[in-house]
Amino acid sequence: MTGFIIKHWKIFGAGLLVLILSTTLAWQSHRIASLKQERDDARTSLATYQAALDGLRADAAAKIGALEAESGRQTARAQNLQRLLGQIEGASDEKNGIVAPVLRDAIDRLYGADAAGEAH
Repeated sequence: MTGFIIKHWKIFGAGLLVLILSTTLAWQSHRIASLKQERDDARTSLATYQAALDGLRADAAAKIGALEAESGRQTARAQNLQRLLGQIEGASDEKNGIVAPVLRDAIDRLYGADAAGEAH
């Protein structure tokens, strides 16, 4: 048998080379297919993450807008409170009694009622 292999070494070498090349080609083909699948999965994940990120950015922008609006309302309330406290502190002694009309007017303004239009 070894004599036959030695005599026809070119045929056996070529067969072995074909076997190695076809095995390598099959492995490379499989590897390319699996890398393409990984690429497609990564693209899908990226699209999902991008959509989630866009949603988070929109949510953050909405929250920032709401906080800025609330900050503006808080500033207006604080200015109104300072104005009302200034009116209370600066009231004359005749308006400052046991039930001070200036205090009642300030309380009415805090709750948005028209102090002049309401009966006390």
